[in-house]
Order: sequence, then C-alpha cells, then structure tokens
Amino acid sequence: MKVRQPIITVMGHVDHGKTSLLDCIRQTAIAEREPGHITQSIGASEIPTSVIEKMCGLLLEKFKFKIFVPGPLFIDTPGHEAFITLRKRGGSIADMAVRVIDINEGIKPQTAECLDILKNEKTPFVV
Repeated sequence: MKVRQPIITVMGHVDHGKTSLLDCIRQTAIAEREPGHITQSIGASEIPTSVIEKMCGLLLEKFKFKIFVPGPLFIDTPGHEAFITLRKRGGSIADMAVRVIDINEGIKPQTAECLDILKNEKTPFVV
C-alpha cells in the first residue's frame, strides 16, 4: 500500500514570516525575491524525507522514531487580506497546518481568520 504524502498548509497574517520559515526548511530565499518580501501567490514545496531526517536527526534517534511516509508537501498561503480564498483552499486540503504568529504583533485579522478556517475544516494545527 502506497501512502500519500502529508499536506501541510502554512497560514497567518501578512508579513509574519510564513515564507521565511519555509525558506529556512527548504534552504531557499523565496521571500527575498518577493516584492516587499511579501508573498503574492500560493506556493507548494515538497520537502524530501531526507531533509526532515537531517533536521530532526537527534530527536528521531532519541524517541526511536522512523519516518514511513513520503516527505510532506508544504502549501505556503499569502497572508494579505485580499487572498482569503487561497487561505480557505489551503486550509481545506491540509492534513495539518502551521499557524505563524509574529510574537511582537500578536493575533491580527488574518491570523484570527486562519483559526476560523482551520476550526471549520477540523484541521489540526501547530503554532
């Protein structure tokens, strides 16, 4: 039986670091190329299992955890108010979500909207 890769949607308010977080994981610089460092479109990135194993190696060893699923597909949703439809779509297809909150700014309108989307879709999430 082949297992489908998990889909993880990254959501939050505009300019709170969603793409930068993914850039860190992917070892890319997508945010640097965006106008004003703000994502203007939805993006998808497949993260190979080998990258997860490299980043989480000590934790995986400590808990004797093996990864048996293909690397996750991350969906990066734009946080600008105008992109509510993309956030809704990202939240509806996700197996899990990452809700990014800027610790200095706290909960903003799109952050709260993302919580509503995830609750309506019953999508588990981490902050």
